[in-house]
Amino acid sequence: MLPSLSQADSTAALPIEQPVPYCVDPDWMPYEAIRDGVHVGISADYLQLITRKTGIQFQLVPTSSWQESLQLLQSGDCQLSPMLNRSATRDNYLQFSEVYFRSPNVLVSLREQPFLQSLENIGNRALAVPHGYRLLEYVERYYPQTKLVRVENEPAGLAAVASGKADLFIGSLYSINSQIQQNSLYQLKIAGWVGLEDELRIGVTNRYQALIPILNQALRNISEQEQISIYQKWTRIDVITVNNYKLLWQVGGIAIAIILLLSIWNYRSRYYNQRLQQQNQQLEQSQHELKKAVTELEFLSNHDPLTRLYNRNHFDSVIQQEQRRSTQSEQTLSLIVIDIDYFKDINDKHGHSVGDAILRELADIILAEVREHDQVTRWGGEEFVILCQHTTAAEAKALCKRITVALTQHTFTNNISLSCSFGIAEQAPQENLLHCFERADKALYQAKEAGRNQICLA
Repeated sequence: MLPSLSQADSTAALPIEQPVPYCVDPDWMPYEAIRDGVHVGISADYLQLITRKTGIQFQLVPTSSWQESLQLLQSGDCQLSPMLNRSATRDNYLQFSEVYFRSPNVLVSLREQPFLQSLENIGNRALAVPHGYRLLEYVERYYPQTKLVRVENEPAGLAAVASGKADLFIGSLYSINSQIQQNSLYQLKIAGWVGLEDELRIGVTNRYQALIPILNQALRNISEQEQISIYQKWTRIDVITVNNYKLLWQVGGIAIAIILLLSIWNYRSRYYNQRLQQQNQQLEQSQHELKKAVTELEFLSNHDPLTRLYNRNHFDSVIQQEQRRSTQSEQTLSLIVIDIDYFKDINDKHGHSVGDAILRELADIILAEVREHDQVTRWGGEEFVILCQHTTAAEAKALCKRITVALTQHTFTNNISLSCSFGIAEQAPQENLLHCFERADKALYQAKEAGRNQICLA
C-alpha cells in the first residue's frame, strides 16, 4: 500500500502506481555508481530503506555520465536523484529533501606540491572541476579568477592531476579517498580544505514535489544504527585481488603431472599473497597519511601556518564566544593590539625570509610572556592581538612592559633591533567586544603617532 500523496498539486497527479524513474551519478563511489546496470553505493542503500519504510518503488534510468543524468532530470525523463547537493541552478528544476549525509570537500595535488590552507591560496594554479558539479558553480561565483580545467567526473579530475594536466583537483573527501585507493594513485595527497561542505539530499522534479514530505519523514525514521551500518559498509577499504589462472597442463592421471601442477599453484599463491600484503601495507600507509592530512587541515583552519599562532578565523569565533559569556558574567577582560615598528623597512632591507624569521621569533617571545589562559592571534601581516581574560588594563600594560623588555634582551636574526607599539583596551560593562577591539586599535594608532615603541591605553 503506497502512502497518500494528497499534498500534491491537484493539477499534477502523480502516477504513484508506477515506480518513480530516477538517475544517479554513474561513477561517484562510495556515494553512488552504476555497475553492470545496477545502482550501488550509499544512495542505493538509502533508497532501499525508503522503499521498505514507505512502499514507494524506484526504477533506475541508466546514464553514462552525471551530465547526462542532469539533462534527463531537466527534461523530465528522470524524476528523482537520490544524492546531490542543492545549488542555485538546480533550484530551477528540482525540489530538495532535508540533508541526510554530509562530507567535507578537499583539494588534491601531487605529493611534492606545497600544502595549501584553502582556495584563497591557489594563485595561478590550474584547478580541475567536474562538469555539472555544484563545486564548479561555487568556484566560478566566488573565485572567478581561478584557472579551471573542466573534466568529466572525479576519476578524470584525479587523473588530470596525476598526469600534470592540472595542478589541483577539488572534490569530496570520501570519494577522493576511495578513488586513490582503488586506482593506486599514491602520488597524490590531500593539499587543502574547502569551506564548502557537501550537504547531500534527495532531489525530485517539480512534478513529483509532493514526495518531499514523505521522503523527509522516511529519512527521519532511519535509525542511527541503520545509518552507521551504511557508512561502515561503504567507507571501509577492501582489497580484492582477482587472479585468473590458466591450467598449465591438461589434468591427467599421471601423478607427476598432478604434483607439478600443485607445486606451481602453491608457488603462485605465495607470490600473490605477498603482493596482497604489500598492497594492504600501502593502503594502511595511505590511510595514515590521510588521517594526518585531515588533522593538519583542522589545525590550519584555526592557526597561522607561519607562526603557528591562532589566526583571524579563530579569533573571530572566540570573540563571539567571549561576547556571549561576558553578557552572563562580570569578568574583566582586556585586548592588546601589537604592531612591529618599521617592519616594512626590515622586509625591504633584509628580504621577506628574514622578515618571516622575525615574525616567528616575536611570536615565541609573546607566548613566553603571556599567561596560560591568554590567547595570542596573528591578526595579519606584522600585527598581533592578545585576548587577556580576567585582566584589567593596568595588568595588560604590565604584560606589554614585560614583552618590551624581552624584545631588548633577545638577539633577533641578522642582529636586527626590534621594537613594537601597543594599544590596550579594557572591556567596559555591557560593551560589545568588537567595539572594545576598535578602541584598542585606536590606542595602537596613538602609540605609533607618539613616535612608536609606546604603550597606549584606550
